[in-house]
Amino acid sequence: MLVQKFGGSSLATVEGFLAGADIIGNAASSEKVVVVLSAIYGVTDLLEGAIKAAVEGGDFKAVIDEISNKELSILKQLEEADLACPLARAFLGEQQQRLVIRLEGTALLEQCPPEVRAEILSTGEGFSSRLMCDLLQGQGQSARWSDTGVLPLANDSYLDSLVDVEAAAPLLRQVTGDDNRILVLPGFYGCNDLGRPQLLGRNGSDYSAASVAAALNARSCQIWKDVDGFFTADPAIVASAKCLQEASYEEAMELSYFGAKVISAKALTPLMSAAIPCEIRNTYHPDLAGTLIHADTEKPTVVRGISHLDDVASITLQGGGMRGRVGVARRVMEALASQSISVLLIVQSSSEYSITLCVRSSEAKRASEALTETFHFELLHGLISGITLMDRRSVITLVGDGMRHYRGIAARFLSAISAAGVNVEVVAQGSTECAIAVVVEQQDAHAAVRACHTSLFGHTSHMDVILLGCGNVGSVLLEQFQNQGGTLSADNRALHVRAIANSRKLLLGHDTIKLASWQQDLEEQGRAWTVDDIIDIRKQLGLLNPTIIDCTTDEGLAGEYTRFLANGFNVVTANKKANTADMDYYREMRDTATRHFRKFMYETNVGAGLPVIDTLQSLIRSGDVLHKFGGILSGSLSMIFGMLEDGVAFSAAVEKAMQLGFTEPDPRDDLSGMDVARKLLIVAREVGLELELDDIEVEGVIENGFAADADSAELVSRLQELDEGFAARVEQARVDAGVLRYVGQIEDGVCRVSVDTVPRDQPLGSIRDGENALVLHTRYYQPIPLVLRGYGAGAEVTAAGVFGDLLRTAWRPLDL
Repeated sequence: MLVQKFGGSSLATVEGFLAGADIIGNAASSEKVVVVLSAIYGVTDLLEGAIKAAVEGGDFKAVIDEISNKELSILKQLEEADLACPLARAFLGEQQQRLVIRLEGTALLEQCPPEVRAEILSTGEGFSSRLMCDLLQGQGQSARWSDTGVLPLANDSYLDSLVDVEAAAPLLRQVTGDDNRILVLPGFYGCNDLGRPQLLGRNGSDYSAASVAAALNARSCQIWKDVDGFFTADPAIVASAKCLQEASYEEAMELSYFGAKVISAKALTPLMSAAIPCEIRNTYHPDLAGTLIHADTEKPTVVRGISHLDDVASITLQGGGMRGRVGVARRVMEALASQSISVLLIVQSSSEYSITLCVRSSEAKRASEALTETFHFELLHGLISGITLMDRRSVITLVGDGMRHYRGIAARFLSAISAAGVNVEVVAQGSTECAIAVVVEQQDAHAAVRACHTSLFGHTSHMDVILLGCGNVGSVLLEQFQNQGGTLSADNRALHVRAIANSRKLLLGHDTIKLASWQQDLEEQGRAWTVDDIIDIRKQLGLLNPTIIDCTTDEGLAGEYTRFLANGFNVVTANKKANTADMDYYREMRDTATRHFRKFMYETNVGAGLPVIDTLQSLIRSGDVLHKFGGILSGSLSMIFGMLEDGVAFSAAVEKAMQLGFTEPDPRDDLSGMDVARKLLIVAREVGLELELDDIEVEGVIENGFAADADSAELVSRLQELDEGFAARVEQARVDAGVLRYVGQIEDGVCRVSVDTVPRDQPLGSIRDGENALVLHTRYYQPIPLVLRGYGAGAEVTAAGVFGDLLRTAWRPLDL
């Protein structure tokens, strides 16, 4: 025996009915089938709307007409296909008359008694089940329809009844014992001894099917919907969510209770008691296996899925008078039970100072009023200081049977939510350790769910990038991202460029920006932006570990790093302005990064692709002390002074460096020496010297203010005035067995950048043609110094250095 239930979303159109009929017919070819039907999609909500309209004196007849038109449309399409539908046709006429009579009475009373509400709401399933039976018979199937008198009820509630499964067994065996292969039943309600319908609660059709399956000891209970099964998270929120192959009853119950709208949690109870497997299948894709819910899962999965429930309110009672008082929790539950309010979760502080519980938002006001009335005495005398209601909350639940055997899951769960910039207000965990639930603001729920899914279900180290500045370095960096995609994937790393911005426009991608067309997309789809827009990206996309890469030279943007870090972004920068700002800001950036567990990376600030910062930090951490430092820290000046050594005139050397792209657009920015001074300041601060930029002694290559009235095009001709002087200095250096270089030096706490004569046989003597070099004399490295040497200018090496910093920010997946 097989039980199949078809949900309203599967019955939204005539195509859904036909697809369902095919599934039923295929199953009936090999075994008997009991089919349980929900109402046509949207009908139950419309019936609720008709009741509300009647109570409030509105036009309920218009709503009835809308229901009739929806049902009649499908009925006519089947009849036009030569499929007679006598049961449904007769019921439709009776239904409209009966609904009008009941709703007219409701309008007169200005209220709807529970028994009348149950009768009205049950009509949707009455029609859909008859229509399916007509369709099956029209296709030549051996099918019969039965009302739900075969599901005797265990209580007298008209709106939330239970089925007496034991009493239902002989009745169901009787109606399935004839020659018919298919029995069609309406879901959502049962009939009492008087023959009147009583509803089975929210998603009652699932419970109807489960009760039938348990009573008949069916082989399986199939729930056919418009989704493939349970997912690791809601696919509408997390695009990478995967369909689960299986889940235990307990896992499915937790997922369903807290928001996964796949099967009613109530329906799982009779299935679990009778050990009936349950299959969640897709009506429109019957070839897919779906999700199997059963007791014998192959291996307990540490984390099975993440669910979230919106429209929740939390209510907190607190006060010193609650400590040690017996029965407070009982009175809380009794007060809510008196109003038929279900408690979603409840936690109590270990000091007994407070109790927090969650209810649905629609019931929050009644719950608060009931508690205020119950604890009136305590509130009056200050034993309870207050009852606080916080609405528009969401419950996010992590579910998995294996969590009880695996340490650190709760920490990972909470860390992911924190990393998404979301505040957790309540934490609750059951004694079975199958689920951990947290309460957050509803506006933050999607971001929290995405972050948790990435953290707990991601199998790659991932990087989410917001690139600010796409000039020379930025554009080359994007090219490197594109070229290294295959290598990253092979190394289980995932890089997603979420946003790209230049000084005018911001391009935002909800997944990954297509790097092959980013320039065109930025121009066509980009929009003006502010720093606030950048900060909003994290929550908007639910990013767990986003990294802002600054490839600009913008001083204002550098001043925003503390905001970026405080809002959960790592910062990787090629921009030297932040690290050479005043010492207060320098300390603030590092304190903020530490406080918010973010990374601030700036390897390219001194030596482009050379590992300067990492080397210095490693030396200092290991207890080394810098005694003396000398370095050639500018690729452009290295090029220019190398040409001077070859006899090229100073003005011609500058012009050649400009043509090769080694200098800034205005070479005076290089020749002033301030770029080298900034780099030297960063080195000095890394080794513990608390200096400001003004403390650096700067001798520019040219005097400050030289040719200030000349534009870049005129500058080269004006530089000819200096050719003779530089030629003389180069010749004197040669006589002294040295070469002329622009050097940054640190010794005895003094920092200086200047044009110096360097002995040819010393490490800096051979540095030219764009190379950089750093010579470190330390406690450990003497008398032979530590030398770092390599190209220190150019977009390629700088972008590579930025890329290297980015890789160090990658969020590592949990090995479950």
